[in-house]
Amino acid sequence: MRSHEKETATTHQIDLPPYRPPSEAHSVLLRVTRGCPWNRCAFCGMYKQLRFEVRELEEIYRDIDALREIWPQARSVFLADSDALVHPRRLEIVRRVRAAFPEAERITSYSRLSTLRRLSPEKMRDLREAGLTRVHAGLESGSARVLERACKGITPAQAIAGGRRAVEAGFSVCLYVLCGLGGEEDWEEHARETARVIAALRPQFVRLRSLALLPETPLREAWEAGRFVPIAPITRLRETRLLVERLSQLLLEHGDGSAETPAEIEIVSDHFTNQVWVDAAVVYEGIHGRVPREQARLLAILDHAIDRAQRGRRTEDIGSLALRRRIPQL
Repeated sequence: MRSHEKETATTHQIDLPPYRPPSEAHSVLLRVTRGCPWNRCAFCGMYKQLRFEVRELEEIYRDIDALREIWPQARSVFLADSDALVHPRRLEIVRRVRAAFPEAERITSYSRLSTLRRLSPEKMRDLREAGLTRVHAGLESGSARVLERACKGITPAQAIAGGRRAVEAGFSVCLYVLCGLGGEEDWEEHARETARVIAALRPQFVRLRSLALLPETPLREAWEAGRFVPIAPITRLRETRLLVERLSQLLLEHGDGSAETPAEIEIVSDHFTNQVWVDAAVVYEGIHGRVPREQARLLAILDHAIDRAQRGRRTEDIGSLALRRRIPQL
């Protein structure tokens, strides 16, 4: 039996997804698709060895029934792999999940922003009314130059359009940003433009991850060929500081506090890639708070870490360890 399969009392093997967000650690995991329909991002190695497939509806329904048998009182259900909403029968699947888990407080899904943009407002509203409550989507950067180099397959304007479609349909949107993706050369543009896109898109959550150049990824090959300069740990801290500062400014200037355009956005660093060590001691584990209300507290955390990095002898993070092949995979 494969590691991502689970056998139930009925002997049905559930095809479990290989990845899920940290915030979905206690969710029932339902695999709707396998792999990634895009699978070209220069920084990502998650699905490179996996051919994309849309799972048959009958397979998915069998998994739902088996999952219900194991976790009848589940409070949340997460739909995977990287873009469950690309499935042509997505609405039927969400309805089946809602019927199987009537007590679930939320049903969530990974989705590409380009997929959200392609779905009509009516289709998005239908999904929301059927019970889907939250979408997790990777923005990574708001800079057109950084997105193009990362081969993300989307422009900043398209990202805003996709995200806004979900927000306007009533979804909780959880947006992912990849700190360090601009490298040493474009970190300021990466921070400023990412803040601009987030402010325009208005997600409920922004989750920070940090770049690590893993083996056999195009961006690592670009570094090895001298075409990309990875960001230093202290620069990444400065980049995050600029992102928080600029996003807070934009929200104060343009936030109206309505349900559709919340005046506050929650920033979460719930991944170990964000950690920074100075002389083998952890000085930064990330930030968690609402901007602009908690801007001062978040900036103080970053300023403390920057000060420690300036005074220390050796500063490391997951990105610098990955360059020395100390981190083979995440």
